[in-house]
Amino acid sequence: MTTRKSAIIGTLVIVLLASGMAEAITKYKGRLIGKVVDPDGNPVEGVTVKATSDQVPEFNEIEVTDAKGVFKIDFDEINVVYKYQFSKGGFITLVTEQNWQKDGIARHTFTMTPGQSASIGDAAPILTTSEAATAYQEAVAAFNADDLTTAELKFEEAIGHDPELRQALEALSVVELKQGDYAEAVEAAEMAIAMGATDNAVLRTRWEAYRLLGDEAKTAEALKDLESYGALAEEAKRIYNEGVAELKAGNKEGAFLKFKQALDADRNLEPALFAVATTGLELGRYAESAAAAETILKLDPGNADALRLRYNAALELEDDEMLIDALVGLAPVEPEAAKQNLWVLAMAAYNANDNAKTKDRFGKVLLVDPDNAQAHYLLGLVYLGEDDKPKTREHLERFLELAPDDPDAGSARDILSYLDAS
Repeated sequence: MTTRKSAIIGTLVIVLLASGMAEAITKYKGRLIGKVVDPDGNPVEGVTVKATSDQVPEFNEIEVTDAKGVFKIDFDEINVVYKYQFSKGGFITLVTEQNWQKDGIARHTFTMTPGQSASIGDAAPILTTSEAATAYQEAVAAFNADDLTTAELKFEEAIGHDPELRQALEALSVVELKQGDYAEAVEAAEMAIAMGATDNAVLRTRWEAYRLLGDEAKTAEALKDLESYGALAEEAKRIYNEGVAELKAGNKEGAFLKFKQALDADRNLEPALFAVATTGLELGRYAESAAAAETILKLDPGNADALRLRYNAALELEDDEMLIDALVGLAPVEPEAAKQNLWVLAMAAYNANDNAKTKDRFGKVLLVDPDNAQAHYLLGLVYLGEDDKPKTREHLERFLELAPDDPDAGSARDILSYLDAS
């Protein structure tokens, strides 16, 4: 095994343990056995339950209720506040908090009300640009304040900054529908659906807009999509639950196949995507694990667990380019691991005299660690060899600013004096 590979694998264990996945299946301090019912007390099957905690940032558990409306969540920390979000098509999304103080098992019943949630953007994703993020958040605030004019302008601004921002298109379609701009609502909904949106809300918006436009053929087609997707979504959750049962019985291969089948019915079912990514990693199905993690990140670019899963899958695939992209994405949640391993990969390219890869990889090092003096020094040497004097000067001057007493500082000054004289 090479030194480079050993250095990177040394971080794999840290990342896995940090994600809390290694022992979460068998060990817990607290366990919630919950039941979701409607106002009449009937169990609600297929509810996606997402549990998080501001006090435990790495905690992010997702479960789906079974035919009896029951779900289970294990906690490694007690005496903290956990937030639960319950979502299912045809019901108003329920968000509640619980101060968990019990060491052991507790049972609780949650009631969901039929209907559609009145607000949008309750769980806004981390977006691809700060400009898009700011505009999107301002749009959500305006929408929730019933300022539809501002919401429309801000959602359009967000899309202008990031045309691939599907969530903004979905929300814009709702705003246009509420304002009576049915053609614009259809246009935004169709664009979001073309990008992979399958949420009940956007499918319903498209159907309602076509109906109000009086387009009978399109209305019928949209209704068919709405009904068929709803049935597929329920089937996907049923298959996913079968996979969970297989996993609990110790049949990882059978569980993996069930999770894949669930995604065939609903390609964006988040619990199934996480299950494929996690069990795929355990079973050596690294390419499928990486693909599932990538899909999660398209829906939620800042998801910490998905970033860790993609990194570990890329590591096992020994795909340097995928690994570099994964490390850059990992930097906000595992900064030291990202910095260390990007440096290892950059040095491998430098030692191989591959200037193109060296420049690219040290550029990625500086992206996550902009004050890395040695990266600036080595880039200065690479650009010197290419006779790129401006870039040589830029990096060596920055190196001296950061590390004026470094052992290589004298060499850097000599090179800069040579450039001044030439």
